[in-house]
Amino acid sequence: EREAKSVTKACRRRAARARPERSERERVAMVMLSEQLTCGRAVRARGIAAAPRRRAPVVAARASAKRQQVPRRSVSGSAERRGERVKVRAASAAPPAAVPPPQVFQSACSTSMAKAKYSWDKTLVLGFLAGSLIGIGALLCSVVAGSSPTLAANNPGLSSFVKGAIGLPAGLAMVILTGAELFTGNVFIMLSGLLTGKVNLADVCKSWFWSFNGNFAGSLFVAAMAFLAQTTSSEALTASVAKVAVAKVSMGFTTLFAKGVLCNWLVCLAVWMAMASNSIPGKLLSIFIPISTFVTLGFEHSVANMFLISQGMLAGADVTTKQFLLNNMLPVTLGNIVGGGIFVAFAHYYAYGRGN
Repeated sequence: EREAKSVTKACRRRAARARPERSERERVAMVMLSEQLTCGRAVRARGIAAAPRRRAPVVAARASAKRQQVPRRSVSGSAERRGERVKVRAASAAPPAAVPPPQVFQSACSTSMAKAKYSWDKTLVLGFLAGSLIGIGALLCSVVAGSSPTLAANNPGLSSFVKGAIGLPAGLAMVILTGAELFTGNVFIMLSGLLTGKVNLADVCKSWFWSFNGNFAGSLFVAAMAFLAQTTSSEALTASVAKVAVAKVSMGFTTLFAKGVLCNWLVCLAVWMAMASNSIPGKLLSIFIPISTFVTLGFEHSVANMFLISQGMLAGADVTTKQFLLNNMLPVTLGNIVGGGIFVAFAHYYAYGRGN
């Protein structure tokens, strides 16, 4: 401090001896500048650093608390807002309306692996449910068609379309949406897995055997329940269902085989199209188009025939069990396997599965 004072006095004396033409303001400025420079040199020479001014203890504590709390709140709040934005973006990013065909085929192969892991009793129970649901759809179709003899006589084309649009599309929709095991759909699914090596032949045979027997049991059950409920007890309906059963066992082997091929081609396409859709309305429409087409055209579906012929036999149709099994079920089932296996499973494997 003594050194600083002496230097300051010297600067003042120099300013006083300065030229008289300098203004008072300039001399004051020079004195202040010299004082600042002198003080800085003295402090540096003595190694004294300017200490920061301390705050009061309470004020300092509050400031430190704010420094600790405010960033945490801001970081957590920004993270929460960022997470909310991510959730909103994920919710707004809706899946596409339809899955590309190669991905549908890969999904069918993955489904075959899941079905191969089912126990026999699980496949049997799910097969029973599928046969029952298809039987309910066929029962609805029989009641609507048998209750409209005037329409069938005056406009057979419209009658066939109404019969196709009501009944079996509803049955297959219930099967697909509930995950039941339908033999004709399993033809496409399991053969797709077999062709790509996802499953082996034993898995295919196990799935077909238990789903087929489950479908048969479910169809017979619904036919018996409909008979006990007297659903087709009227004279017109009894005659109609009996006529249908007789007609189905009276056609030739080749005719029934060809009808079975065309039928399951369309049924497996319905399964394919339902897998391609990501919405329930899309699945229902995908099922309706092929199924109403095959019923209107009079093709033969083995699981539907399990119910229709059994219903006709309970109604008094002149059909024996041998005719039921050999004259209809055998050719129709073989045709269903060929139609779904070659024109859906193998064709799409050739297009989409060989490279994978």
